[in-house]
Amino acid sequence: MAEVLTKPSRRIRNMVMKELRLIVKDKVALLLIFMLPAALIGMLWYVTESSSLGGMSLGGSTGMGGGGDNVTTTESSVKLGIVDLDSTSGYYGAEDLSENLTAFYEEMANVTIYNSTADAYRALYEQLIDAYIVIPDGFEANLTDNFPTYIEVHYDGNNLLGSASIQGIIQAGTIFFRVSKLWIRSEIFPSMVIEFTPEGGYLVTVFGGFIVIFSSYLGIAMTSAQSIVGDTPLRRMLLTPTSRLEVVVAKVIGYVIIGFFQSLLLVTLWVLAFNLTLNTSFISLVIIMSLSSLTGSATGILISSVANTRLQANQMFLFVLFGTLILSGFFLNVGVLDRILPMNQGLNLLIDTAFKGLSILEVIDRVLILFGFSAVAILAATFIFSRKPTLG
Repeated sequence: MAEVLTKPSRRIRNMVMKELRLIVKDKVALLLIFMLPAALIGMLWYVTESSSLGGMSLGGSTGMGGGGDNVTTTESSVKLGIVDLDSTSGYYGAEDLSENLTAFYEEMANVTIYNSTADAYRALYEQLIDAYIVIPDGFEANLTDNFPTYIEVHYDGNNLLGSASIQGIIQAGTIFFRVSKLWIRSEIFPSMVIEFTPEGGYLVTVFGGFIVIFSSYLGIAMTSAQSIVGDTPLRRMLLTPTSRLEVVVAKVIGYVIIGFFQSLLLVTLWVLAFNLTLNTSFISLVIIMSLSSLTGSATGILISSVANTRLQANQMFLFVLFGTLILSGFFLNVGVLDRILPMNQGLNLLIDTAFKGLSILEVIDRVLILFGFSAVAILAATFIFSRKPTLG
């Protein structure tokens, strides 16, 4: 009885070893899996070393340069949080200066009021807002006595494009507030505080992270998309008691193993080439990359089970490739899809751990989404595969 129960696991193990041998023998596949992603990291290193872009940071100036032109273009898009900690009063008239400043920001952005900095910080992390302003206690008292005062502006260091709009809103709102009181000096100084950013330039961190996740997910998907369709030895194997689910699971495991070694290479090159100091451990990065490889393997197997020929598999993969790039959320806001699509979740996982310093347990919801996507893709591939009379 024990021997009978171990047969499926033994068949899966043998098929995994067979898949690994086929991949190792295929020099072109190895080139695509390992050398091309490494070449992308190398090209990014060359670009950043030969230009000033590698050190591009997101630090904002605390000066009060004009920002009025930005107001009309970001009025309906920038989401701003306000934390009003000021409890002082005494300004001439009945108006509250902190509320008056908040009213100017409300005219230029979608403003949400928070009771504490912890609530605003959490909202910034969850991307419910683009930035938040902390109006300190003593704000009105300082201005009443003609003393300068500071307000803190916290924004996400991973939001390169949004940072310019945020600074424009802050500068313009502060200028209009001063003009309304006929103040001609820089009585209010915005202090820009960057959150969630590791040491290093923007390109080598954020864009480098996009490259490694992109390579981990789509690199494995590209290779595994050819793993079923046209597999001649598989035709003979299916004449044995081997089930279609065992075939799919074995192939997924085989490509995940390859993806694990690819992850080691990519993360090592990314960290060493740019001398990055990340806010998480190396092991956490490898786990995240391996999860991305799992979803890529499941995606590729699903493509291979749907396609009837290798040409169809190539065409389907190209569709997935460009669709993933467009909907990745890296270039454009894709709304609710950002919480569903596997590459988006992999990129968000990387940002949450490497940049924002969260542990794997703190982002377990994203991990479960990746596992859920992989399970659905494996079951769908098995169902479609079982309905196909031939392998093409």
